[in-house]
Amino acid sequence: MFHNSKIQIPKSKIFKEVLMKKNIVIAIILLVFSAIPSYAADQSASAAQGLPSAVIKDNKYEFKPVMEGTQVVHEFIVENAGTAPLQIERIQTGCGCTTADFTRAIPPGGKGNVTIKANTNGYGGSVFNRHISVYTNDPKNPAMSLFMTGPVEKFADITPPTAVLRGNADKSIETRVSVKPDTKHPFKIVESHMEKSLEGKIEYSLITLENGYVLQIKNSLHTAGQYFGRIILKTDNPDKPEIPITVTGRIG
Repeated sequence: MFHNSKIQIPKSKIFKEVLMKKNIVIAIILLVFSAIPSYAADQSASAAQGLPSAVIKDNKYEFKPVMEGTQVVHEFIVENAGTAPLQIERIQTGCGCTTADFTRAIPPGGKGNVTIKANTNGYGGSVFNRHISVYTNDPKNPAMSLFMTGPVEKFADITPPTAVLRGNADKSIETRVSVKPDTKHPFKIVESHMEKSLEGKIEYSLITLENGYVLQIKNSLHTAGQYFGRIILKTDNPDKPEIPITVTGRIG
């Protein structure tokens, strides 16, 4: 026969187990609540960092007619409408005739600028058009476009625009450049000189014609080499007191 018997557990042991469970629960609660401020701080820091936002309200500049050779300068305003610093990383102008200076870092709510300088040499009698790309750290608008355009008046017909002397040193090498004043801008050439980089390398003479001038240029370098420089023609017209003629030589 089996006899039912109750197992007696000491009250002290029961109390210890209850106390242990209670301590575990309290520890878990404290751990959870201690993590909340840290999480909130991380969220606040993340929100504070935010994102930059690049805005250019007026991205096109149309200038009035200018004389060929005039440097056109314009400043475009860039705003940062975001909550983090805006970085202008680089600017692509598309050609060597256009250069750019710019504000590299713009604080939230602040303004910066992109200053474009365009050289209109070679654009006489046509419309100057230039597209400039601005690259920033704005993730929603990483590339923006600027436009500069305007008519360029021709001061003279210069043919060819660059005097090229190329050949063997033991041969006679000559070229001619025709300079004809535009009817809207008559002028006379009153003086001329060559830059130091051409001294000893070329000889030139200026021939006056009824409707313009001819610049006759002859190579005087008798050994293999290269040179580059300009002949400056000074005029009596204050709108364009100087006409630069580029000369390049490659002698073999």
